[in-house]
Amino acid sequence: MSYQVGLDKIQEAVISSHFMHELAGDPRLELYDEDRFVAKTLHIDAEAVHDRLIPALREACDVFSGHRAAAARSRARDNYQDYGLADPRQVGTAQVITEVMFDRQYRAEPLRSCSRELLCGTVAERVEAGSPIEMVIPALPFKFSSPLKTRGRLPDLAELNFLLGLNEIVSTVEQIYRAARPDLQGPLARFTVVSDGSRYNKLVNEPDSVVERYWNRLGVWVERLRLDEHITILDYRSLLRDSMPAGDRRRKSAIAAGARTEYGRVLWSVFDPNDMVSAMTMAARVEPDPEYANAEGRFVSLLKSLIYTIKYDSLTMFDPLPADARHALYRDLTAHIFEPYVAIPPDELAGVRIDARAGLAPTDRVKERLRQMMLRESWACAIDYMAEIKSDRELAEDPILTCLPGHLRWTIHAKAGQLALSTPIAAGIRVQAWAGAAVFKLTRRKDVKLCTLPVLALEGAGAIPVRVRGVDDALALAGQPLFYIYPDVTFADMDDFLAVVRRSLVRRRTN
Repeated sequence: MSYQVGLDKIQEAVISSHFMHELAGDPRLELYDEDRFVAKTLHIDAEAVHDRLIPALREACDVFSGHRAAAARSRARDNYQDYGLADPRQVGTAQVITEVMFDRQYRAEPLRSCSRELLCGTVAERVEAGSPIEMVIPALPFKFSSPLKTRGRLPDLAELNFLLGLNEIVSTVEQIYRAARPDLQGPLARFTVVSDGSRYNKLVNEPDSVVERYWNRLGVWVERLRLDEHITILDYRSLLRDSMPAGDRRRKSAIAAGARTEYGRVLWSVFDPNDMVSAMTMAARVEPDPEYANAEGRFVSLLKSLIYTIKYDSLTMFDPLPADARHALYRDLTAHIFEPYVAIPPDELAGVRIDARAGLAPTDRVKERLRQMMLRESWACAIDYMAEIKSDRELAEDPILTCLPGHLRWTIHAKAGQLALSTPIAAGIRVQAWAGAAVFKLTRRKDVKLCTLPVLALEGAGAIPVRVRGVDDALALAGQPLFYIYPDVTFADMDDFLAVVRRSLVRRRTN
């Protein structure tokens, strides 16, 4: 299947935090207060990170990519008919490389989004020319600010894990290609990450400085991991400014403006903060781009995700409060976001005085005003977000491929003509690196896997935060944990934990 213009009306997600609403509504889950966080924290020396932990991760990745290369050769022969071949003996390097892109360890379902034969044609052109297999994915925007998701804004081991996952795909392709063409010099496969934080940050009230710090730190990690020959990180806004034709940029802006007007006209008419159940039901009925396989609809799913993504202007007055007080208020408000605290006539709402001084517990009337302010921000953000998504999806060609022609296009969310990246699952949910914190957790087979979970799920389960001692520029996380250890991982001390990781770490995304 090739790229199709417009959002898929059956199924095409546009954001990845749908799990948060259920988690936030679970009263059994609580964040650590500051004293509890300090008491639970373990420390790992920066030297141990660089000399033991990262080498263990790299070694597991190398072993895994070798296994996937061998598996691709076998699967390509099994699937020879999907490549338009009459006999499995006709399978060549291009088919085997293409099979890597369909490996369930690397690529998420559904298979209907791409054709082996079409993709193989692109790969074959590169192989015949002796050119590298170039791949691209928009990802790694910035670490989300919600205290229920993260305890800091810089890349942690979750982002490192994401980069290593991309490198596994590169390494698998490279092994196959190199075996067939040992005469070629230089990298034979590369991944470009288009960091799209600059595309979305203003929509969710994040300053450019947060995006820039995150992006710069990712670059440090790429160098420290010695991935710079195979992974490049580009900024979304800079890429489009420098490489997208001016006419396409104007069309993109016009599409966004039209969509913003259309969505605003339709969806503000059904917005009712006093009856959000009805408002969301109506939104699913009237939204301009329905998603029929999703009972809630595309807009409402997006709204529920953005509730836990936005940095609320409504709450900035509470920034001077201690972190524990801010987090408790945020937890209370987001868990209650669709249900009024108390009935307040609309003409009285603006008159409810908000006092953000420390030690003053907000009344239900104050929390109700804050709740409605947050809902308005979220509803407006969802409208703007949909307009931005449509500005890409309604162009004749994917703008990233316009800027980077010849690349194989990967994506976080499955869509026609693009390869959906598989995300490791933990505690029954798949969480992107930027929407949570890294955690080492046991699999059902009692191996250890590195994955990502929101901080609320981690601390609610009693996970151990691990901070770095003796930091350098790559690990200076200003009190943010580098990773967590889930309670199901048994170890005596940090030295023993590193031995457990070295012995038991697996890289499989699915069983």
